[in-house]
Amino acid sequence: MANPKSTGKRTQNRYIVHHKRGRAASRPPASGKAARLIGYAILAVAMLLIVAGAAVAHEYSAKGVTVTHPWARATPGGATIGSAYLEVKAERGKGDRLIGARSPAAGTVELHNHVMEGGIARMRRVDAIAVPGGTSVVLRPSGYHLMLTNLKAPLKEGDLVKITLVFEKAGAIDLEATVEPIGATGPHGFDAQPKTGAPAGAHKH
Repeated sequence: MANPKSTGKRTQNRYIVHHKRGRAASRPPASGKAARLIGYAILAVAMLLIVAGAAVAHEYSAKGVTVTHPWARATPGGATIGSAYLEVKAERGKGDRLIGARSPAAGTVELHNHVMEGGIARMRRVDAIAVPGGTSVVLRPSGYHLMLTNLKAPLKEGDLVKITLVFEKAGAIDLEATVEPIGATGPHGFDAQPKTGAPAGAHKH
């Protein structure tokens, strides 16, 4: 004859197990708000990685010379002249001179500077731009810049323009300049040409 106390205990245990399983099965999933927050976090990390990758990709180096953030202004239809800007850094003890440039997008590329003559700003072609070791030189609007003449097609916002810089010691450095809107004063939405400053290990005066 079965022990009534034993039977009751087994029945109670089965009830507890089924009750716990039922609670686990009916547990609501993570709230939609939490899921959205997780999604936003993943998207933010992805965007940071993309920006970091773009920054690395927009730097070009050779023999102690580094070129960063090259960009050009978009030009209106029919324009035959454009301009490009960038920063050039030279490692300590490895000063150099930018002596020329060329681009398949233009007939010629000249080195230019803005100078004041009688209170009027004028553009003048220069033969070279010196970059002392341990310093950087910024090519920007109203200063040193690259003048692209006889453009083969208008420079369109969002495109990339291939440019080759020629240095006295480092030789040729090939790069791609992003084309920013007409009237832009800096790349990637900046108000001015970013300046990273003197390279690591440079003398400070």
